Amino acid sequence: MNQIFFGDNLPILKSLPDESVDLIYIDPPFNTGKVQKLTQVKTLQSEDGDRVGFQGKKYETVALGTKAYKDSFSGEDDEALSRYAAYQDLSPEASIYFLESFLRPRLEEAHRLLKPHGSLYFHIDYREAHYCKILLDSVFGRKSYLNEIIWAYDFGGRSKSKWPAKHDTIFFYAKNPKAYIFNTNEIDREPYMAPGLVGKEKAQKGKLPTDTWFYSYVGRKPTDTWWQTIVPTNSKERVGYPTQKPTKLLERILRASSHPNSIVLDFFAGSGSMGEACLKMKRNFILMDSNQEALEVMAKRFSGIKDIEWMNFDPGAFQREENQYIIEKLKSGINTPELSENFRKLASSASVLENKFKSQDVPWENSPFEWQHYLAPNQKEVVGKELMLSWLESEEIMLKKEKVSLKFSTLSAEGNYEFENILEDDHEYLLCFGISPFEAHAWVFERATLSTHAKENLISINPKNTPDWLKGKESSLESAIQILRKTEGIIKH
Repeated sequence: MNQIFFGDNLPILKSLPDESVDLIYIDPPFNTGKVQKLTQVKTLQSEDGDRVGFQGKKYETVALGTKAYKDSFSGEDDEALSRYAAYQDLSPEASIYFLESFLRPRLEEAHRLLKPHGSLYFHIDYREAHYCKILLDSVFGRKSYLNEIIWAYDFGGRSKSKWPAKHDTIFFYAKNPKAYIFNTNEIDREPYMAPGLVGKEKAQKGKLPTDTWFYSYVGRKPTDTWWQTIVPTNSKERVGYPTQKPTKLLERILRASSHPNSIVLDFFAGSGSMGEACLKMKRNFILMDSNQEALEVMAKRFSGIKDIEWMNFDPGAFQREENQYIIEKLKSGINTPELSENFRKLASSASVLENKFKSQDVPWENSPFEWQHYLAPNQKEVVGKELMLSWLESEEIMLKKEKVSLKFSTLSAEGNYEFENILEDDHEYLLCFGISPFEAHAWVFERATLSTHAKENLISINPKNTPDWLKGKESSLESAIQILRKTEGIIKH
């Protein structure tokens, strides 16, 4: 069930259960066109202060006065320039006060609500991004910071007195930076600049976008910017809300950081673009906004859509006609099975490993280890040994490093495992571990045995047609475990 709340988001957030949301996207109201009142403050050291700062010293804040500005800076006309000047007059303390009193408690709730594998996309105007990054670090932790995504656009006026500002910032944080959802294979691709140099297959598939998105469409220009225009004035998607974001921008975020049936939260929902993107991508959503106009726009936008629970707001007066545009759009949405919670947790760990080690985009068809097969040689060695150690640990085996050398290989196109550098050290034994698309093999060898069969410091083994010297030797993981346990002097106790 999807939910849309009308009201102050803070008490609503507090009412939701811990670790109940997979993904959060928010675009806080720093550029809404409304009058924002910010109180200038001065921070003084005080033994009775209510805030703790550097080296544990206590501080108190003293209000110096209140200033207000109309929070809109688009265009270069006289009114826009006067608003910009008013904004410039605000001291840094005013922005910090707004962040601490308004945003911090909401971000703390966001952190509480995220599941262990969840992530946050924080969309903010460039004028406030530097303040917000510090706040986000303090709530989520600096290690949870993953990206500063730049969304570049090319609409509006162009200043003649400075470089025209044509971008927003989207900060990407993971609750657990070691296990979070990131679906590399689901993300829309960008064309290569020189497709003739990468081959027909890779050119057709395209390459992954980076952290800068340009506006022509999400995933077109091969640079570091997400480039997606505002919703055009003549677009059927446009609902007449000033801060409306294009659904393609949000769909990219959903593809990357959620699964079908994931729960997605946007507690500054505005016109409800995230809700529309979720409906198309088969995600569940929770939307919140305190603006009556926003709820009216959402009511019209979702007219005719079932399974939406409206909280503290009756949409009936604004839903006299079904929104045929969104109904038709949803017919072309994705159709995928529901994923269990345990599967999502496993997928979040796998996605981190994949993006840590993956170096090429060529698939190893239908195998759970397709990404591992195409690692660069140095990456393959690292991830292979990590995989072997994890496997041994699950069997409660810890090998003596000075006794046993670990070797890893994936199955080549010719159907062979190639174990390299097998005679490079003085280990008495070698554990050779191989991964094929749907099987794993392991052999335990004495170094003396391999020295007579190695060619140029390498042994090649075809598991379906083993060489004569390996005939009759088991290659299962279970048999390797048994041999290791029976061999004296190689296991730590």
